[in-house]
Amino acid sequence: MSQTLRRTLGLTDLMLIVIGTVIGSGIFIVPATTLQQTGNDVSVALLVWVVAGVLSVLGALTYGEMGAANPDAGGLYVYIRDAFGELPAFLYGWTALLVISSGSVATLAVAFSAYLGQIIPVSPLAAKIVSVATIGVVMLLNVRGTRESANVQNATTGLKTIALVGISIVLIIMGRHTPHAAAVAAAPHAATSLSMFATAMIGVLWAYEGWQYATFAAGEVRDPQRTFPRGIIIGTASIVGIYVLANVGYIAALGAAGAARSPRIAADAVGALLGPVAGKLIAAVILVSIFSAANGLTLTAPRLYFAMSRDGVFFRRLAEVHPRFGTPAIAVLASSLW
Repeated sequence: MSQTLRRTLGLTDLMLIVIGTVIGSGIFIVPATTLQQTGNDVSVALLVWVVAGVLSVLGALTYGEMGAANPDAGGLYVYIRDAFGELPAFLYGWTALLVISSGSVATLAVAFSAYLGQIIPVSPLAAKIVSVATIGVVMLLNVRGTRESANVQNATTGLKTIALVGISIVLIIMGRHTPHAAAVAAAPHAATSLSMFATAMIGVLWAYEGWQYATFAAGEVRDPQRTFPRGIIIGTASIVGIYVLANVGYIAALGAAGAARSPRIAADAVGALLGPVAGKLIAAVILVSIFSAANGLTLTAPRLYFAMSRDGVFFRRLAEVHPRFGTPAIAVLASSLW
């Protein structure tokens, strides 16, 4: 059976895979924690998002160069293997299967059922069924075809990006607070300590996490020397702008102190200006966002197990490409079942 994947992904696909995989639930939660950890100082909080974004773009530049130099399936696994040897790459691959990638998809699936409960009543048993069904849907979608999965990724990512940017702009226009006034009122001290800044960076970097998954699908990118670095860099840089805009919108709606106290900052910001019913709108946007992120992970991560199997350090059947669908179907099935 063939062990060669079809190159079906273009620049737009890669950009939206990056954006869709990164934007999950973090931007709807983390901004409140960031404000708390920076003493409600808006200027410092926004600086944290910018600095973390710059670090992510630098990482994307590095991975873009490596992906262009070696545009093969497996991405980060291949880079670790070539730079540091087979053992670290082997350990990373198994850790990705057992914890990192599979745990991320599982977490997103549980979050999907939790946010669905904000729209319709969901019992504890039904929540588990919904979570498993979410994984099952993205699994089947990615077994059926890379092109089909990428089309769904493009649609869901485009929808959530437009919604998030649109909501942020509405909040800024209708908001009763200004970031500058909030910073002056909430931050009497001249500076925030370096330790607070570093602590805030942890959660923000988690919100940015995920752009590296695009490297796993480098073996399916058309004209990879040109397309791959452009896609991962443009996608990551776009996320920085989206995240900063969303933070400004939240603060404009709630003020620095109100935003810092909010456990559901996105829903509370929209609800404060548009009424409580609008909270369901945010829940719907988050559901699309979570599904897009889960699909992006399932579209990319199995290519890592595929590459390991092809190298002979994983179960060999995971290196098989489905003769009809052209996908690493067994790798997708195995990771999703786990």
